[in-house]
Amino acid sequence: MNADRAFIDTNVFIYIQRTDVPNKTKISEKTIDFFECVVSTQVLNETCNILTKKYPSPKEEINRVLHSIQESCHIVIVTDDYPSKALDYHFKYSISYYDALMAAAALEADCKYLISEDMQDGLVIENKLQILNIYEHADLLTR
Repeated sequence: MNADRAFIDTNVFIYIQRTDVPNKTKISEKTIDFFECVVSTQVLNETCNILTKKYPSPKEEINRVLHSIQESCHIVIVTDDYPSKALDYHFKYSISYYDALMAAAALEADCKYLISEDMQDGLVIENKLQILNIYEHADLLTR
């Protein structure tokens, strides 16, 4: 395990469940093992939403995925001050509000990276948090 804390976006957990993208599944699994992982309650909710709508799964399987995330990651609870921070980051960095909400949680948890395939790779938020598309930088997982 690497000592760096990384906030993990929902897509990483979804790739672990999919069998049609074996390379991304492998990178996603290595990512969870490599970093000290952090997620927010938002990620848990998004995972449930995707596994009930886009990739319909049985309730037992969704619960297993949630339990696995909770066992392998620190959980940040999104509180009432996060929306204001997220709004600031949305306008300052031109990222979606929901991505900015993850950035707020990642910064609160003192993460070095926000791992996501869907955000602007390399963007640094508040001179502390770097967006990292691990699928473009999988070589980092071998250090």
